[in-house]
Amino acid sequence: MSTLTEPTTAEVADLLAKAADVIDANGHCKRDLYDHKQAASGTRPANCRVDVIGAVNIAAHGTPVYTGKSLLTWRAEEAILARIPDAAIVTWNDARGHGKREAAKLLRDTAASLREAA
Repeated sequence: MSTLTEPTTAEVADLLAKAADVIDANGHCKRDLYDHKQAASGTRPANCRVDVIGAVNIAAHGTPVYTGKSLLTWRAEEAILARIPDAAIVTWNDARGHGKREAAKLLRDTAASLREAA
């Protein structure tokens, strides 16, 4: 899919579910897209602990950082924002009580809600 092609709801849901799997496999971090200390010790960024957005980025294109304009990742972020009370995903991610389990659950619940609405 081209980065400028409007993704389907199913594609966004699939990306979010894959991002949850990334959190499960890599672990969760706060305050950055990925754990820079872990990367500095030799772990590839794609295998480091990640925040919610870093997980979406890895699921979309294999790296936790943004790689340019992508409607798929933007639509995934919009879907997450619609499910949380915070004005920014990073605010939700970094809040006390939001760890690995909660981050993966948010991603899976968002994916499920998109599938139900489709």
